[in-house]
Amino acid sequence: MIEIRNSKVCVIGGAGFLGSHLVDHLIDDRNCDVLVLDNLISGHKKFVHPKAKFEWFDITGSEDQLRKIFEHHGTEFVFNYAAEPYIPVSFERPLHVFNINAFGALKVMNAAQDAGVKGILQVSSAEIYGNVDGKINEDAQVHPHSTYGVAKAAIDYAVQARWREAGTPVIAMRQFNCLGERETHEYVVPVIIEQLAKGSKIKLGNNSFRDFQYAGDAVRMAVELLEKGQFGEVYNMGSEDGVTIYELAKMIGNIMDTEVDIEVDPARVRPWEIWHLQSDNAKLYSVIETRPKTTLEQALKKTIDYYYENGCRWDYGTL
Repeated sequence: MIEIRNSKVCVIGGAGFLGSHLVDHLIDDRNCDVLVLDNLISGHKKFVHPKAKFEWFDITGSEDQLRKIFEHHGTEFVFNYAAEPYIPVSFERPLHVFNINAFGALKVMNAAQDAGVKGILQVSSAEIYGNVDGKINEDAQVHPHSTYGVAKAAIDYAVQARWREAGTPVIAMRQFNCLGERETHEYVVPVIIEQLAKGSKIKLGNNSFRDFQYAGDAVRMAVELLEKGQFGEVYNMGSEDGVTIYELAKMIGNIMDTEVDIEVDPARVRPWEIWHLQSDNAKLYSVIETRPKTTLEQALKKTIDYYYENGCRWDYGTL
């Protein structure tokens, strides 16, 4: 077991949604010296903790340059939250998505190992699974329904292979859906909030079932996973609860005191949907003690409050 406290840590993608929450936790709660690497395509410098160091970097670039950055900073631990996370992008730009989420992530793993890093957390996704009834554990069939999922599955397998063939000290965390402040993409929660702020009629796609976890809880659990998990292994992470998208819209409407009138928008319907994603955290909970402490309703309130405090706008598509 390792301890990530008073350590030199690099968070790649640390100017983004989940990455910025992680940086806050590492600095405010773990007293870490944090270096943020981000290409600022979807992340924002205003999200970066004032005590963090920041350097612009794109993980599709030079692996050797990344190694030198790690060595110069004296990096002990790396969290790779950098990704092209918006699944619809993969429908039209599959090579772009694969280049970031698979090849870029492998460069991170290689550079970190060559720099002598003690531990790497590679963020994967529940999107590698296909349709599974009920809670999903790590033994479920890997059957991605998008190029995004294919890329995440590829790096998952690389995590397992590189530990066994080269001793790369890396763990893959299969993250289920998250919500919270600083949303950077047009995910379903910010889209619903934005539409309801303008009126009761909203356009949505498939009424699928999703497991939603508050970002602040997810990053605390992620740090403990890298401390206590087994290198070369994969772990699911979610709330273990879930809700259909239309039920979620009604919950948000209740919080915003707004009627909800749902219309199916063909443009928002995914061509090959995964109808049920709900995490089974049994493997995760066998190694960490931290549990989610924020309910879905509380997380939705935090997200809605951020939207209003941010001038009734999200930060995607803005600089």
